[in-house]
Amino acid sequence: MKIVIPGGSGQVGTVLAGAFERDGHEVVVISRTPVVAPWRVVSWDGATLGNWSKELDGGDVVINLAGRSVNCRYTPANRKTILESRVLSTQRAQRAPDLADRRAGVEERAGGTEGQQVTERVAGVAA
Repeated sequence: MKIVIPGGSGQVGTVLAGAFERDGHEVVVISRTPVVAPWRVVSWDGATLGNWSKELDGGDVVINLAGRSVNCRYTPANRKTILESRVLSTQRAQRAPDLADRRAGVEERAGGTEGQQVTERVAGVAA
């Protein structure tokens, strides 16, 4: 299975990518700060559609973890930045599959804002 993880270079994404890779899946992490890893890591700026969007083509699962870290003080400015970063990156990650030849069968988007965990699962997306 091809599993694509935008924003997957953090703690949660690294754990997920490692587990999927050990299970024999093709893993692609899309990150603003690409690092060397046992899986493929592709660069993106977190705001615009680019070459990274081609990685979603043929993906079976997309797990979007992109957005500013919630590991900070929850000042009004930080809350605004967290929310805006997650909304923008999710909009980009949602738009990219519309351009793909084949959409993922399962898309996961997760993010915490203002101390609340928000997870959305979309199953059975038309292939």
